[in-house]
Amino acid sequence: MKINFRQIEAQTSFEGGKQTFDAAETVGNEMMYNGSILLDIGFEDLAKTIYYSEDAVEVPERYCKALELVVKNSRLIAAVKREIINQLNCN
Repeated sequence: MKINFRQIEAQTSFEGGKQTFDAAETVGNEMMYNGSILLDIGFEDLAKTIYYSEDAVEVPERYCKALELVVKNSRLIAAVKREIINQLNCN
């Protein structure tokens, strides 16, 4: 699946208000330096790709659950976490 981490649109109010957030640098850094995946070159490359991305990034299925865990444990606000996890759609 492709996700544009530079433009995460998340609902931020009960009235349906939305805001757009740039989460690319936070997600990339969290994956590289705070995640639980160690010594996986592909995951580190994905972190770098997300960090420096300008557009949507293809997230390989094999990293979906690991990325979901990183996002859940990140310092992002809940609305952004929820939206990224919904877009990942890990089953």
